[in-house]
Amino acid sequence: LIFGLFIAIYYIAHIRRLKNALEKKSKELAIAKDKAEEANRLKTAFIANMSHEIRTPLNAIVGFSELQCMDDYSNEDKKEFEKIIKENSTLLLNLMNDILDISRIESGRVTIDYRPCDVVKLCHSCLISVKQARPLEHVEYQEHYPVDSLFIQTDAVKFKQVIINLPTNASKFTKEGHIRLSFSVDEGKRLITLAISDTGIGVPKEKAEAVFERFVKLNQYVQGTGLGLSLCRIIVERLGGKIWLDTSYTEGARFMFCIPLTKVQKEDLAEDQR
Repeated sequence: LIFGLFIAIYYIAHIRRLKNALEKKSKELAIAKDKAEEANRLKTAFIANMSHEIRTPLNAIVGFSELQCMDDYSNEDKKEFEKIIKENSTLLLNLMNDILDISRIESGRVTIDYRPCDVVKLCHSCLISVKQARPLEHVEYQEHYPVDSLFIQTDAVKFKQVIINLPTNASKFTKEGHIRLSFSVDEGKRLITLAISDTGIGVPKEKAEAVFERFVKLNQYVQGTGLGLSLCRIIVERLGGKIWLDTSYTEGARFMFCIPLTKVQKEDLAEDQR
């Protein structure tokens, strides 16, 4: 009887372990099923958004190209058609570049190449590039840096991509006033924080997180893909930092991001340059 009791206890414990394992597997399968369904939903939404975003500029390019070949329009009209074709071609190219950049970064095929770079020089060149690409009659591009030169270790190409994206985005929503690029250094926390502020229409506080999602556009009539801020967040996080919207700023919109502060000593810089 005692032997039979031990056998019964053993099988009861064994069955209980199997039951717990099955329940655990069932929960894992349910989670995996939910993730698969979510991934499928996101894929469907992505394809729908992509088809819409691609079709819009493509229709404009095809339509105005056909008008360009007709003799029913004056040279002034055709110049306007050329302008529209160029704008939509640029929009389509930017869309494809953003999609490819996001895909490469998320798949891990892009490595971060840390090299010494001068933050002041890099910020200045980026703002000059944005100013030349998007000259605004009633908007002043401003810079404010606490030092004349600051060398840090970072990926200059990715860093530059973020700095160009944010003022470019600000220029779409700012009709007058200024767009300011600045940064501050926190030696204690070992962080460098950059801020891009404008005097545009601003962003509602309840949209502070939504603006970083893919294909989110607060104004559907403003040219853009809705991928710029999403790409900025991915790049900044890969650089070891974070990006956010400063909801306390009330004159327009202020986007801020910080990355680790890894200063480069002069002797290290000279060694790298050799």
